[in-house]
Amino acid sequence: MHILLLLSTLLGSLFAQVIQDQFVFQQPDVNGMIPPFTYEWTQLLEQFHNTLGSKNTSKDDLACLYPVPAFECEPFIWNDAIVDRDAYHLRPNDIKSVIAIGDSISAGFGMISGRPPFSTILEYRGKVFSVGGDEGEYTIPNFLARYGQDISKGAPTGITLPLSRGKQLNNAVSGAKTQELNAEVSRLIRMLNSEKYKAYKDEWKLITVFIGANNVCVLCEPPVTTLPGLADADIFEENVRQVLERIRTDVGKSFVNLVALFNVSSVYEASRGDPYCEFVLDPSHMVICSCIQGDEKQRRAADRVVNEYNTRLEKLEKEYKTKDIMEFGVSYQPGFKQFPVGKYKQSYFSGVDCFHPNKCANQVMSILLWNNMFSDPEEKKKEFSIETLEITCPSSKRPYIQ
Repeated sequence: MHILLLLSTLLGSLFAQVIQDQFVFQQPDVNGMIPPFTYEWTQLLEQFHNTLGSKNTSKDDLACLYPVPAFECEPFIWNDAIVDRDAYHLRPNDIKSVIAIGDSISAGFGMISGRPPFSTILEYRGKVFSVGGDEGEYTIPNFLARYGQDISKGAPTGITLPLSRGKQLNNAVSGAKTQELNAEVSRLIRMLNSEKYKAYKDEWKLITVFIGANNVCVLCEPPVTTLPGLADADIFEENVRQVLERIRTDVGKSFVNLVALFNVSSVYEASRGDPYCEFVLDPSHMVICSCIQGDEKQRRAADRVVNEYNTRLEKLEKEYKTKDIMEFGVSYQPGFKQFPVGKYKQSYFSGVDCFHPNKCANQVMSILLWNNMFSDPEEKKKEFSIETLEITCPSSKRPYIQ
């Protein structure tokens, strides 16, 4: 009995330490509001959902508004006589690991909704569009697996607690801004130097960088007399450039997707008419994203910042393509800019916070990113319809990731 009591005490202490390591504890700000992506914030969000979630009219992960097309791309052999590949002549079977750095969207925060009490705010990393490894999911690693590559060792499966610092090669952290990307890359470098992942160090890696939403979301937090440095486009650009340089020098042999952001105003428009979402996005209740929850003028200002961020990502792509670096490629992938998130109301948003993409959205996002990777620059800019979405397959005419 004494042994059981001792074990219970030890396990309790260990669990408390795990919780302390996993979550960020923070006091309310000067306005009495709890900052997003803190432990207290997730608890409040959970409370709202468990109390009022029945008022949420969004669909859960089992009932997507439109079915996604089957992934039926057939693998084949390219006889292109290129022995020593450079970063802009990579084929799907050249990629040996898939990596993500970014924020809560890449961490899969709140992706599956309508399952109270606690599972509503978990991070579903195994289902994330860019890096998830759960069997049967629409993700880039699972698409690449059709080409004979076993990349399961690095692709995360399952879930993590909110605010975890990554799982396997998904290094995204909920709440991260571009200022925190360096820490994510440092973790990635440590992992690639570890015994578990060192085999990937000298192989080709596909890295998806999706960041910026949290930088935009601080734009409208009081005081709003000047543009906060956290949201400044010049600082955004420089932070991403520094991270790209670290990947180039310390990670090596990589092709980096710089993924465009979608406008935040459409998230607000999609919430109108849903009683639960209107409650959660009421700024007097909690902070989800200050600019979304502000007035129309603030939302339009945030959209302009998003457009400028995307312009800077495109600028970085052009900058690196002129450097003629054999083992490092950068490509701006604009597909998400054309995602009409407001058109479908809550069908593609998390049922817990009405902000993050749900599983249905992640399926669409995986196809958009895949299509961007095998389309020429002009095709990438074309509008698309979710109702008629198709998958672009690599071919002998277009075999390379770009």
